[in-house]
Amino acid sequence: MTVTTTGRLPHDAHETGYDVAIVGAGVVGCAIARELARHPLRVALVEAADDVGKGTSKANTAILHTGFDATPGTLEARLVREGYRLLSGYAAEAGIPVRRVGALLVAWDAEQLAALPGLAAKAERNGYHATRLLDAAELRRREPHLGPGALGALAVPDESVICPWTTVIGYATQAVRAGVDLHLGCRVHGVGGQSGRGSGGGAWHEILTDRGTLRARHLVNAAGLRSDEIDRLLGQDAFTVTPRRGQLMVFDKSARHLVRHIVLPVPTALGKGVLVAPTVFGNVLLGPTAEDLPDKSATQSTEAGLAFLRAHGARVMPELLAEEVIAVYAGLRAATEHDDYQIHAHPEQRYVTVGGIRSTGLTGSLAIAAHVVELLAAGGLTLGPPRELPPARMPALGDASPRPFERPELIAADPEYGTVICPCERVTRGEVRDALASTVPPAGLDGLRRRTRVAAGRCQGTRCAAAVRALCEARPPAAAADDDAPATRPAPAPAPEGADAVGPVERGVDVLVVGAGAAGLAAAGALAAAGVGRVEVLEQQPSAGGVLRYAPWACGAWPGPRAPRRAPAGREAARRLLDAATGAGALVRTGWTVTGWAGPLTVAATGPGGRELITARAVVLATGARERPRAARGVPGARGEGVFTGEGALRALHEHGQDLGATAVVVGSADDAGYRVAGALRQAGTRPVALVGAPSHGPSPWRALTRLGWGVPVLGDAAVTELTGAGGRVTGVRLRRADGAVTELDCAAVVFCGSWVPENELAAAAGLAVVADLGRPAVDAEGRTSHPGVFAVGGLPHPAGPGRRTGPRHAAARAHALATAVARHLSGAPWPPNAAPPPAPGARDEAATGGATGGATRPATED
Repeated sequence: MTVTTTGRLPHDAHETGYDVAIVGAGVVGCAIARELARHPLRVALVEAADDVGKGTSKANTAILHTGFDATPGTLEARLVREGYRLLSGYAAEAGIPVRRVGALLVAWDAEQLAALPGLAAKAERNGYHATRLLDAAELRRREPHLGPGALGALAVPDESVICPWTTVIGYATQAVRAGVDLHLGCRVHGVGGQSGRGSGGGAWHEILTDRGTLRARHLVNAAGLRSDEIDRLLGQDAFTVTPRRGQLMVFDKSARHLVRHIVLPVPTALGKGVLVAPTVFGNVLLGPTAEDLPDKSATQSTEAGLAFLRAHGARVMPELLAEEVIAVYAGLRAATEHDDYQIHAHPEQRYVTVGGIRSTGLTGSLAIAAHVVELLAAGGLTLGPPRELPPARMPALGDASPRPFERPELIAADPEYGTVICPCERVTRGEVRDALASTVPPAGLDGLRRRTRVAAGRCQGTRCAAAVRALCEARPPAAAADDDAPATRPAPAPAPEGADAVGPVERGVDVLVVGAGAAGLAAAGALAAAGVGRVEVLEQQPSAGGVLRYAPWACGAWPGPRAPRRAPAGREAARRLLDAATGAGALVRTGWTVTGWAGPLTVAATGPGGRELITARAVVLATGARERPRAARGVPGARGEGVFTGEGALRALHEHGQDLGATAVVVGSADDAGYRVAGALRQAGTRPVALVGAPSHGPSPWRALTRLGWGVPVLGDAAVTELTGAGGRVTGVRLRRADGAVTELDCAAVVFCGSWVPENELAAAAGLAVVADLGRPAVDAEGRTSHPGVFAVGGLPHPAGPGRRTGPRHAAARAHALATAVARHLSGAPWPPNAAPPPAPGARDEAATGGATGGATRPATED
């Protein structure tokens, strides 16, 4: 049981050698390793990347196919049909999330409608007998949000969605636990030592890699995109891989209600086409494209590709395009000139090639593995007696089973399972710790994302990535020893006498404030001072103060261009707000995450002390706002380390002392956010190359430039059109100027600022009336929402935007009006019937209009 990642291969990899070496640790290669691990064999799994499943296996549509539309009589049809059965069973056994949502092949014209009966007959020939033809009315009943013009559909009820990441990690985990050696970062560049074709059973393959040479009697080529290259190293030339890029857009979970099935077009020769599908995590996918390319590393998204997907989405499901895009990715499929899997045995070479495994490879993986092992045995491999594999129950992801944050008994045994580190996806420190110590551990944040969902939610790591990187690097937060850090108040209330020690604690307060940023702390202080009763504040982060505590300046205190690095001035402002709130009698509890509603005025919360159900007489939502991540702004290009939002960059710099690199481009500034970040970067030793899309006229930019010091270009007429990258890191940006000229800037980091959207998950779950576009709750002048007893304050109902006043002084002013309204409500005053009237039809939220990828905007005024 060995996993190696760097350095020379172990001595016995060459001296003792292996019975079988498998090249490629994608889903198919890992499945083959798992199948071989059932037998008493020495097996090596060799992978060029630093993690398993990092190629095609991590970037696909995550569909568990029935095989209804495969070409009848092909190897693919047989293996997909059998693979569906095997993987469905394995997923249930290993805890891999699967949702049987069914698929609808939608016809949009008469030709496509005429093709549906033939597809149903094809499914029958493939042994799938459950399809059903639907007319337009039945289709509309099943998918009411489809665009106009759908004429009918073929229903395939057993098509499902699955988690592709835990599948490959589960296979690899079982294989390694059963004795397979996994060698990562080990690219194969040569195969020799076969003693010629037809050599005896004692001959060895000498497999040359970047980390040394290993020997194996039998060789399996499961190298995916490079399978044709490995094939040629063995003297074979049966197929050529042409990378087929598929770009996909991931929509926020708020879009989940729009789609009930996997919505497919009638397939073409290029593939299954662009689909709209739910995921097991609650998001919605739109894609993929199908672009045949010469470059096997071209995994960047493109402006044209995303435009194509948006155009398709506008036709198929127009309402989807109004939802937030939280991520964009692209994967490469190993297309060949053949219409079938290219799985060939060469017994005279003790070699099996597994090529041409396209989008159905995830579904067919276990059946492919069984087939390959049969070919190896027929080619002379002595398998030996089969044995049971060690169990591998994968961590719970998605909502298919209870997550650690929902399990009081788990938190009671280990408080790390009650410390939520990723608020968007409810990932706890315990889950991150377990992943880092797992059988096949991740190499970094990208691998952790696939194992835990950390940084995979709507903020894309803004509020957790820096903390997770610190855990990966095993170093404590810089603020832990900082005397300027605001004190925290983590002490939970004791459980009522007789309460179940491992059940949720139920208790009550007079006013519960959710969020301890500037607005929440100011509200808590004003409420406690007004004598409204027990006031409690819950804050997910380990320290109170919100984004204010990361600001390099506050209330006019701007750093000079050569100011020494020091704790941000906003930290002291946060301390004052915290002291005022606690001094007035409010209890501020940090490290506690409100995860949902359990009643009209009851919330469910998770913290190191367990699980609580808290009922309040009034609830004040002060969850704030966040900056849109890169994908939500529609910026294509390379993915990788070095992309931040403004808040994410400030957290990395000031909370964890992390280095963002030598240079950075700051993008977008609907308010002073861009100038704040540029100042903080300069203080930290990172040179701002340019502010792109920041205001280029008016007094505020000139004042900001004076504060920053001259030498930072302000490109107000430019927009970022693409990020460039190499080696898993961003290396620069491509800009388009107003005159159409294209410019490229090199940098080590890109920071997207401004373009604020409310953190509205709790508000949406409560069903509050909202303002158009952004989903921020509608409030009256005193913070009342449409729900009696629920108030909203700060960035949640008023996200920063052009002309908006923000900062602690303005928060305090609003807090006093809120406190008066809450006191009246608690005294029994009736809730005004028009407390939060809905906005006028067609109203547009101004906070949505500025700072996306560029363009001149007027900055907000700061207190």
